[in-house]
Amino acid sequence: MNSIWQFELNFLKNVRQKGFFHLLSANMLIQLVSFASQLFVAGILSPDDIGRIKIVQTYLSIILIFAGMGFNSSTLKLCSENRTNVEKQHLFRSALLFTLISTISLYCIVLILNYLRFFSSDVIIRNLIPLGLFPIITNSLFMVFVSYFQAIKKMKLISKLTISNKLISILLIVIITYFIGIKGYYLAYNISFAVMLVICIKLVGKFEHKEIFSFQHFKLFNIHWQFARNAMAAYFLSELSAYVDILLISYLTSDMHKIGFYSFALTLTVVFRFFPSTVQQITIPYFSALNNQKADFHMAFKRYNFLLYTGVFATLGAVLLVFPPLINFIFSGKYNESFQYFPLLAIGWSLRQLVQLQNGAIFSLGKIQYNVYISLITLIFNLLSIGILVHFFGIIGACYASVFGGLVFMISSRLYYQKAYNEIE
Repeated sequence: MNSIWQFELNFLKNVRQKGFFHLLSANMLIQLVSFASQLFVAGILSPDDIGRIKIVQTYLSIILIFAGMGFNSSTLKLCSENRTNVEKQHLFRSALLFTLISTISLYCIVLILNYLRFFSSDVIIRNLIPLGLFPIITNSLFMVFVSYFQAIKKMKLISKLTISNKLISILLIVIITYFIGIKGYYLAYNISFAVMLVICIKLVGKFEHKEIFSFQHFKLFNIHWQFARNAMAAYFLSELSAYVDILLISYLTSDMHKIGFYSFALTLTVVFRFFPSTVQQITIPYFSALNNQKADFHMAFKRYNFLLYTGVFATLGAVLLVFPPLINFIFSGKYNESFQYFPLLAIGWSLRQLVQLQNGAIFSLGKIQYNVYISLITLIFNLLSIGILVHFFGIIGACYASVFGGLVFMISSRLYYQKAYNEIE
């Protein structure tokens, strides 16, 4: 018994030394302040505008992955392997260059499609898209920086960057939205990323003093692309499967009032993501280093997966107990209609979080194509189930589909993780 307790204590000590609790506390602070700001914004704006924000954010979440073309993921994978510092710096700078080219190109396409009314028939949404989707460029570049810092295991720096970015963004959102309204929300969002890019460029200058871009970096495209293409496809399909509900609902119903209440319930589910994302952030670089050590890899996965499941289920129970009376108290019943949707969405999103470590492990093993298959299976299921259930049951049908989709995502991820693990030599 004493040996078991000693093993657990050593595991927790190891987790702490890797910066897990530092990163977790940073993410918790971010989510707490972010959640409070979203409640503040919800108090200022109408449910209709909340629905519009969610629609624009959904487009942004999906297009971001395609815009960056997966170069942030290839940076994380390649720079976390056993390479010299010079090699890592060249790989990082080349990814930054490729991301800049791809994001500017796609943003121009977005502007053209928006002019042709491709994204929405709502005039306000069309007016918001040029500003709301500009982070296609800035956020994508920022994520390449974060991936590089994550790959070289500077977890405390990542937490500081993330906190700074979110706090600046939240402060500006609260102030500017209060005075300008919904457009102020996106103006503040863009300013925060511009500030963080300047900070990141200065930080990189401390590690290296060479030029950021060089035509020699184009020679590294194929090295990046072998990982980036599958990562882009996997993340794109994963995000599309996660947010296809709001896209389908926006097309299948014109009741922006109900969409607003559903969107508010969906916004509340953000609380379920900070713990799993922290576990994934901390483990990917270490899993990559163990990808040829089958026994050690399995032990590390098993311990971190237990930590993940404990955190997810504890969060779900606490949130379902606390949120309904808390939101009712804060808004005096303004968003009570959202709680016909929230419990099912909470369960569905919690199930999705249980796969974070499995998908991260698959990524670390270099079997990124398996994440593509997982995401594709989930997307096809979600498209069919949401379309059918919304048709027969209305918006509540999307909530039922969220639970079923979470189960399909979890099961398919487990099967492909086992397949990837069995292929370790």
